[in-house]
Amino acid sequence: MSKMRAKAKYRVDVRMPDGRRISKSFERKYDADKFKTEMKLEKIRFDSSGLTFNNLITFKDFSDDWFQNEVKNRKSFQTQRNYSTDLKNYICPQIGKIRLKDITIRHARMIENSMLELGKHPRTVNKVMMVFKTVLNDAVRSNNLLKNPIKGYPELPEPPRPLTYWSKEDIKVFLDYVKDDPFFDLYVVTLNTGMRLGEILGLMWDKVDFENNQIIVSRTMGRSGLKHTTKTNKARYIPMNERVRTILKRRFKNRLNGEDFVMTGIDGKRIDYNHLTLRNFVVAQKKAGLSKIIRFHDLRHTFASHFMMNGGNLYTLQKLLGHSDIQTTMIYAHLDAEFLKQSISLINF
Repeated sequence: MSKMRAKAKYRVDVRMPDGRRISKSFERKYDADKFKTEMKLEKIRFDSSGLTFNNLITFKDFSDDWFQNEVKNRKSFQTQRNYSTDLKNYICPQIGKIRLKDITIRHARMIENSMLELGKHPRTVNKVMMVFKTVLNDAVRSNNLLKNPIKGYPELPEPPRPLTYWSKEDIKVFLDYVKDDPFFDLYVVTLNTGMRLGEILGLMWDKVDFENNQIIVSRTMGRSGLKHTTKTNKARYIPMNERVRTILKRRFKNRLNGEDFVMTGIDGKRIDYNHLTLRNFVVAQKKAGLSKIIRFHDLRHTFASHFMMNGGNLYTLQKLLGHSDIQTTMIYAHLDAEFLKQSISLINF
C-alpha cells in the first residue's frame, strides 16, 4: 500500500509592531490568507492608534465588561434590566463563547432564528438585535473590533401595533367611578395633557407657569428616581385648558408642607411609580366595570386620538406629545376625518 501523501500546510509568520511574533499553520490556503489579512489590518491599526486587539476575548466576556462600564448605573433602571435580560436569555446562549473578532452576520441570524423558534414577536426580536448591535458598536468604539460585522442588518417587518384608547363613554364611566379616588386629579390631568406617566409624576411646581398658562415638561420620574431630562432630552410646553388649570390651582393652594411635586398622595409625598399602574389604575378600571382594560400609557393615546377627532392637526399634536419624528405621530393620522376628506377631494372623476 502506497504511503498517503501528507496534506499541504500553509504557514503564516508575522512580526507585530509591538514585538510579538505570531506563527500559525493552516490546512487551507483560504484560512491562511484570511489570517494574514487580519494580521495586516491589526498592524495598520496599531500604526494609527498604538492599540492592539485582544484576539481571545469572547463576546460574553466583552459584553459583561461593557454592561458594567457603559450600562450599569448610567442608564435607567428599566434599560439596565432590559439589556441584562436580552444578553442573558437570548444573545449569550447563542454566541457567548464565540470570540468577538469571529462574529459574523451568520451569528445575528442564529440569534434571530432561535427567538423566532421560541415564538417571540418580531418587535421583541428587533429590540434584542438592537442590543446586539449596540454592544458591537461599542466594541468598535473601544478599539476591540475594526468594524461592526452586522452593521445594516435588517429588522424584521413588524405588524402595526393596535392603537388602544377610550371612547368618551369609557372616560365618563371611569372618571365617575374614581371621583373620590386620591389619584383622580392625576387621571384627569393626564387625559387633558397627554403627558407620559414619568413626566406627570416628575412634574414639580417650578415647571407650572400659571402666568403663561402652561406646563413645562423637563423632568421624568422612573423606577430609579427623578431624572432632570425627558425621553427625547428636550423640554416641551403644554398649554393648560380650564380643567387642568383649576385642578393645579387648587392643588397648589392646598399642598402640604410646601411639597415640590405636583402629584402627591394623600400624605403629601410623591407617588410611587412602581405601584400606581398595577395597584391603583388597573384595579380601578376593573371595579368601574370597564370591559376595555388599558395601560396607563393608553391615556396618552386617548388624549391624542380625541385631539385629532376633534379637529386637531398632526403638527400641533407632535409638539404636544414631544415626538422628535412626525412619523411617530402619524399613527393618529387616520383619525383626522377632515384631513381625509380634503385628501379624497383631490380626485373627482
